[in-house]
Amino acid sequence: MKATTVLIASDEAIPRLGLKHILDSEPSFTVVGESETEVLINDARKLQPDVVVLHVASTRQPLPNLIESLHEALPRCGIVVLGRETHHTTVGLFFAGGALGYVLLQGTPKDLFSAVRAASRGRRFLDPKLSKEFTDLVLRQATNGPKLLSQREHQVMLMLAQGHSVKEIASRLDLSRKSVETYQARVREKLNLHTRADIVRYALETGILQFRNSEEAS
Repeated sequence: MKATTVLIASDEAIPRLGLKHILDSEPSFTVVGESETEVLINDARKLQPDVVVLHVASTRQPLPNLIESLHEALPRCGIVVLGRETHHTTVGLFFAGGALGYVLLQGTPKDLFSAVRAASRGRRFLDPKLSKEFTDLVLRQATNGPKLLSQREHQVMLMLAQGHSVKEIASRLDLSRKSVETYQARVREKLNLHTRADIVRYALETGILQFRNSEEAS
């Protein structure tokens, strides 16, 4: 029986080594490579793995965008996300973008093995520690498809997450206050985020806030 080939993706060396050790302990898996997220799509095209296991804690770019790009490049490759996110909107965007599995970092190797096996067969898997209500919300969002933000909506969302007021955003983007409020309402509706705290959490969990700030500092 052919072993399932796995590509490990993380921007941190120790998690890559740890995941390789865990996955290599399962005889039905073969780790064909390790990759950083900046070169993940090129590496995946070259290695053609059955499954990519994506460790999200250190992702240098917005994760939903990365997952969507990877899925578009290799539509037959299963994507398993390994992270700490417990907001259904965030995890829902992972699945809407093409991920098939989600395992919490505090999960067990057995959970990871189950997710990889499911993804290799084109099936979805969510960590069993997540509630049924959470799982239902995630799968509903995945079924409805991604609700991606426009460039302007993304700008407003990022500035809200950074703590800017509507008045400040209007001034910086040369928009009316009413326009900013409209973009803010669209962001909340598309991402199901009800408060500014929800927006900040979403921006942090998806890597958008950290990624953009590091970009600005460079």
